[in-house]
Parts: sequence; structure tokens; C-alpha cells
Amino acid sequence: MNSEAYPRAYFGSISHATSSMFRHSVQCLLTEDSMPNRRTHTAVGAPSGLACSVFTSLGQDFPDFITECFGGLCGGWTGAALPDIIDPPNHPGHRSLGHGLVPVGAGLVFWAENLGSWQDSLRRLANEHQMQQITAQDPLASLGHLLAELFFRFLAGFLAGLGAGYYSHIILDHGTPRCIPFVA
Repeated sequence: MNSEAYPRAYFGSISHATSSMFRHSVQCLLTEDSMPNRRTHTAVGAPSGLACSVFTSLGQDFPDFITECFGGLCGGWTGAALPDIIDPPNHPGHRSLGHGLVPVGAGLVFWAENLGSWQDSLRRLANEHQMQQITAQDPLASLGHLLAELFFRFLAGFLAGLGAGYYSHIILDHGTPRCIPFVA
């Protein structure tokens, strides 16, 4: 199914929601201290993840598209918090490998080169569970296959959002006086 099959209202509402989140993100940036905190990172990371998952899931059927977009939103939020989980901000010089230009850049290249194949595999698994759900005789087995299908579709979007959210965190930290380290 191509993007022309989606009603304009759906794209309009997604576009409006995304632009509203970005406006909120900018407001957070303008009202916070010069150092972005978790609130700022997640306010930017969540819509970044949503935008990335919208882009990577355009060819999906509408219910699958929505599930992947929700996964992207959640992945963006998680990815935006992840660098400070890897390098906890317990002092001003907390940035190390989780924020380093070289390891993060290598991760970005790896993520970008593999995201499409990861999503294809997850969508294939979701489609298999969808077919098994349709043919299942037992209602409990049918429910299990439905949940597995939703999980794999959510995960396809989550992976897109995770990388986008992580890199939005690094971009925000790059703009601070402390910047980001080259390696660690």
C-alpha cells in the first residue's frame, strides 16, 4: 500500500501532532538552563523518533503504520534518555563513551546501514503471526499471535525511534559549553 492510499486527514493530524511536539521542544530549550536536562532531551527525542518512524513506515497498511509510529515515539523517548543512562550525569564532566563523537558516529553508521533490514525482518515476523492468528482455532492462541504481531510491529518502529532519539540527545549536548568528547 502506498502513501497515496492514506486519507489526508491522517497525515494532517500526524503532521500537526509532530509540529506541536517540536514547538514544545523548542519552548523547553528556550526556558531551561544552558544545559539540556532529561525533560529537554525527551521533549526533542520523542518527536524525532516519531518523525523517523513515520518516514520508515510509509509503505505499511494504516493500522501497522500507526503501531510503528507509536513504537517510534516510545523509541525516541527511550533513545533520548539512553546517553545519560550510559554516562550518568552525576557531575558536569560526565560525558564519556555514551556521548563520544567517534563511538556515537560509528553507532549511527551501523544503525543507519542495518535499520531497513532489521525492520524488514520484524515485519516478516509480524506478518507470519498475523497469518497464524487468522488460521488459529483456539481463541487463546489467536490472542497470542495478535499480541506477537503487535509487538513486532511496535519494535520495528521502536528501533527507528531509538536511534533518532539517541542522536537528538547528542546534537543537543553538542550545542552546550561542555560540547561532546571526541572519543571518551
